[in-house]
Amino acid sequence: MKVNIVFLDKVLNSRIGNIILDQISQVIYTQSRRADRQALRSALVLSASQDGQVSLIEIIKNYPTNEVKVDGKRLQGAYRQLRGLQTSLEDLFGV
Repeated sequence: MKVNIVFLDKVLNSRIGNIILDQISQVIYTQSRRADRQALRSALVLSASQDGQVSLIEIIKNYPTNEVKVDGKRLQGAYRQLRGLQTSLEDLFGV
């Protein structure tokens, strides 16, 4: 999905962003479940900074741990929520 890096950083470092990260970290997470929010934020920003896009493969590749787990059963639902939320947030932040 295409993402404006400035917009992404702004959102991920807001109260709304923390809620979003907490929801996504129910689908993409570490075994220990420690610092999932921070790790996910880092992976998302790094992915977007490379080419202005974020994909699941990039997030996994850029996740700052050796191991990352993905709940495949919940992945499609999380993606749909994020796409809808992206449009709402772009309208809210005027991007």
